[in-house]
Amino acid sequence: MELQVLVVDDSEFYANHVADALAAHEEIQTTVRTEPRLARRVMSRTEIHCVVSDYQMPEMNGVELLESIRADGHDQPFFLVTGEGSEAIASEAIASGVTGYVRKDGGDDQFQELTNRIINAIEQRQTQQKYELLFDNMPELLAYIGTDGVIRTANPAAREAYGAETLVGRSLFDLLPEADAQRYVAAGRDALDTGKPTRLEGPIGDRQFSQIYVPAEIPGEPPMFQVSARDVTDRREAQQKLEATVEKLAESNERLEQFAYVASHDLKEPLRMVTSYVQLLEGRYADQLDEDAQEFMDFAVDGAKRMQAMIDGLLEYSRVDTDGDPMEPTPVGEVVSDVRDDLAVRIDDADATLTVDSLPTLVADPNQLRMLLQNLIANAIKYAGDADPRVHVSAAERDETWVLAVEDNGMGIPASKQEAVFDVFNRVHERGDESGTGIGLAVCRKIVERHEGEIWVESTEGEGSTFLASFPKAADTDREATVTASETTGVGQRGGVE
Repeated sequence: MELQVLVVDDSEFYANHVADALAAHEEIQTTVRTEPRLARRVMSRTEIHCVVSDYQMPEMNGVELLESIRADGHDQPFFLVTGEGSEAIASEAIASGVTGYVRKDGGDDQFQELTNRIINAIEQRQTQQKYELLFDNMPELLAYIGTDGVIRTANPAAREAYGAETLVGRSLFDLLPEADAQRYVAAGRDALDTGKPTRLEGPIGDRQFSQIYVPAEIPGEPPMFQVSARDVTDRREAQQKLEATVEKLAESNERLEQFAYVASHDLKEPLRMVTSYVQLLEGRYADQLDEDAQEFMDFAVDGAKRMQAMIDGLLEYSRVDTDGDPMEPTPVGEVVSDVRDDLAVRIDDADATLTVDSLPTLVADPNQLRMLLQNLIANAIKYAGDADPRVHVSAAERDETWVLAVEDNGMGIPASKQEAVFDVFNRVHERGDESGTGIGLAVCRKIVERHEGEIWVESTEGEGSTFLASFPKAADTDREATVTASETTGVGQRGGVE
């Protein structure tokens, strides 16, 4: 990058001498003017990075030129060169804010030093400009504040947050409620004392801000701290709305579960009476009923039994969250072994084969884990179709979870029904010998969700299904072998569903 330096001196000879000396550096290009008014014109039309000016000139001296340039809105580094080395001139130059002060009688070596100082000053100004651009345009509030709470400088975002056109020189105690001002000043002082950031959240105006306080030690300046803050009002309001919605949903679910429990519980007794009296009529007057009447009676008894099964299932569903046992390390292999014993008659009647891989120990509710596996294995046997049921139970380790799989060779589930299969009262196979209550898999999902896992099915219609359930790993559980594949009880892909 070429650096443009403007040299101003009423002596054209000396101006060119200085310009030639500076231009010896490959990065510097020079422009010479012998009159201050012409120099100001150049400043308004050309990008100038630095000004080197003589002090004593007929039209105005160098300090007056500096002041006029600053009045025109220019803040480039300004070096003053003078042949008069009086203390008065030096004091005037320093007071006016010149970047550097050089005497003409310093010899040629002074120009090498001046060149280095010019390059350093320009680089510092460019860095400052970048910082100021970032400071002024960043969306976050940024301010420097003294330990007394008085604001030293602040960006536009801070002015907008505080609702003030100017903040410099104003105290937090004048801008905020006293409690908030005390809290924020204390956070800044704590950052200065510890040398570590202090984080907090609080109001500024009518908005909420996430704030970070850090030490800001500037040489020659009194102690101060920097605060940067981001408006989190919308995020906080959204979070509060979400929390309120979740709370309402939880209350709604609790009421629904309570209703399901009460309704199903209260229905059991009248339904039992209906079933009993229908069966009593069938037993007492069977020889007086014709074929149609007997068929009607069978329909009534069957309907009552199905209703009883649905009520029992609904009660079971409503109790998953409310009546669950504490979680504890549970060997899954032992649970499958118990389920095999419970289903022994059904397995024998269906000529089913149940095989089991080595299974892990999970932190789970033992009774609910047993209910889950019993539902899945029983369904696999029930919906086997015409083939002899083959059911296989396995487990796979995936990152932070264990995934249990129950695979069968059954009827399979259409792709269009695989997501809805876990909904309450949803049946894949309607009526006939394969009909169910439509609650079993809903209970399975509720059990898995209580264990903070997920359940899903992978299936090909006519080829079988695999039901998979994930469970979080426990840090202290070990994988263990429980039931071997040689023991009778079986798998493939799950065919059926409830």
